[in-house]
Amino acid sequence: MTGEEPSNSDLDDSPDIYFDDTVECSFQQDPRETIKEESCTGKAPGTAPAPAPQPPATSDSQETIQLHASRSSGPSGFKITVGEPIGAGGMAEVDAATQESLNREIALKRPRSDRKTDEIAASLIGEARMLASLDHPNIPPIHQLGFTDNGQPVIVMKRVRGNSWRALIQDPTHSFWDGQPPFQLKIHLGILQQVCNAVEYAHEKKIIHRDLKTDNVMVGDFGEVYLLDWGVALALEENGERAVDQFSGTLCFAAPEMLSPNAPLTRRTDVYLLGCILHEILTLELRHKGGKLREVIDNALASEAYSYNEDVHPALAAIANKATDRDPDQRYQSVSEFRKAIEEHLAHYQALELLDSTREKLAALEKLYSDREADRDGFKFHETAYLCRFGFQRVAKIAPELEGIQDGLLRVLELQTGFELEMGRIETAGRIILLIRNMQPDWKGLAGLESFLKEVETKLHESSELSTQIQYKLMEELQKKKED
Repeated sequence: MTGEEPSNSDLDDSPDIYFDDTVECSFQQDPRETIKEESCTGKAPGTAPAPAPQPPATSDSQETIQLHASRSSGPSGFKITVGEPIGAGGMAEVDAATQESLNREIALKRPRSDRKTDEIAASLIGEARMLASLDHPNIPPIHQLGFTDNGQPVIVMKRVRGNSWRALIQDPTHSFWDGQPPFQLKIHLGILQQVCNAVEYAHEKKIIHRDLKTDNVMVGDFGEVYLLDWGVALALEENGERAVDQFSGTLCFAAPEMLSPNAPLTRRTDVYLLGCILHEILTLELRHKGGKLREVIDNALASEAYSYNEDVHPALAAIANKATDRDPDQRYQSVSEFRKAIEEHLAHYQALELLDSTREKLAALEKLYSDREADRDGFKFHETAYLCRFGFQRVAKIAPELEGIQDGLLRVLELQTGFELEMGRIETAGRIILLIRNMQPDWKGLAGLESFLKEVETKLHESSELSTQIQYKLMEELQKKKED
């Protein structure tokens, strides 16, 4: 830390993981940049910071690389033609390339030209081997680990085309949204579910990512979701923990234990980072903010509950705050628990959609009832009424807290009762009224339906008596004619 940085006296007794000027430089240039252990190694405070990441230079002539299976072996015949640059980070750069033997598009990750150290080479080799152990639809596969003529490692990976998830979150007018459903939050939560699937799988392999953020998620052109950049991923010990003495990750998303040398990292560390992603989805802001590095670290260590705006659903706000609790024991204890909480909330949106469509069917039922002369057999009316009852009952099961469910269902039953009574089917109408009485005995429309039922019963009884009298009268007339 530099001498100009303010300190927090409450935190001085628990020193943070060591940072040098390189970290300060990286933070000032881009607070969202990933910091690896190697960026903090072998430098004392006050030494010149490492150069800032620069995109690889472009050239009209294409570079061709002949890969070796190991640093000491001869060429393997694995020939790569390097294309345009895709991106560059603090330690490595990624280029588009072509695998000549298969004429296949690939992505090529290798050390930056100005950072070719043994530590960075070892980091890339470790990343490649770790990625090779992760075979999951939401994790881009690695095709090959090779070495250049001068012994530098090269990771050959699947070329992923699409958009950074961060860009889609920050820009609601992005062309990606053309033709998509208007409710973007639901789509973002669906993407988060797929990221959780990848992290859950890695956790089963005792691997934590440590750098979960929207920058490291790619949404493909056909809806594919890929969790990228496993460069700071860490294998856990058998007890599910891993002690570290240097920071790796992104400060604006960091869990408190990532900044304390006395607290081990666990799977719940990744749960915290997923909560930070949810926070960005809900607010379009970083979980930890500050004008200076010390402020961001203090905010991360404190990890106070966030007060979300009223336009954020309380359930989502509670999920985000629980996932980012300062105490790992108070968070969701697994990514699976976090994902299921998101899924339960997504069911809420599905219930809203079903409620809206059922209300549209109820409007159609109202129209059919008012125009029942055109549907004398009642087939269309009964079909629509059944769909309405099913819709309201389904919504009541998955999201009983939604308003209007009971009122909608009672209105359907009221229309059905009226239809049956007007058709003279008092037994069917009586069963529906009994259903209403059991549902809500104090419903204000119940007395009117019961009165209507009695009225129809009386008319039918009177009609039946009149019919009987007429029949007797006819029989008498026929008997007299027969006698004459």
